[in-house]
Amino acid sequence: MRKYYLIGFILILVFPGVVQAAELKVGSVTLSPGMEQADVLEELRSNFHIVRVSGTKSMFFLLEDEANKDQPVASLAFENGQISWIEKNWGAFSSRVSPVEVTKALYSAMESAKISSGLSTEISTNIKQDHGSEFKSVHFIFPDRKIIVVTTNGNTERGQHVRIYERVDGNDVQHYDNHFSSAESCNPNCPDTDPIPQGSKD
Repeated sequence: MRKYYLIGFILILVFPGVVQAAELKVGSVTLSPGMEQADVLEELRSNFHIVRVSGTKSMFFLLEDEANKDQPVASLAFENGQISWIEKNWGAFSSRVSPVEVTKALYSAMESAKISSGLSTEISTNIKQDHGSEFKSVHFIFPDRKIIVVTTNGNTERGQHVRIYERVDGNDVQHYDNHFSSAESCNPNCPDTDPIPQGSKD
């Protein structure tokens, strides 16, 4: 029996990522799935402007500049009072943008994921149609996070955009699939947002 305890202890030391929750640092704040909503929002208020996505009670954008609601630095959602997923925006581009800037954003996102999760990566692609717009996405799937590149080829209202973000989820993969379309369509073009009053706990 002691031998099994010893093997388990060694595995914890050698593979700490197996037992530790995935983390994503946004500015000076480190977030991970499972953190309590009230505590998280209180800490984030001192670093960001928090905006609730209109029509939802649990999804929020984090802004450095309250005036630029279409350029959140991150977004997150809660379920049962705890963080269910976090997204960090590495770049959102539209109109005429240098391909060098897009490449730099993708490189930074991939480096962040590689440092946190190692070199093991799977790649998948996806195409969605939504109200006259086409969303093409490439998913770089690391052990505990994803780098996602979304290209929007939209109508006159939505336009054309490229968005690069890093996403950390809870352990439920199906939960991620259920929320991907809502996060994708709300950002970077999301005028329907509600500010969170100071002192609010939800």
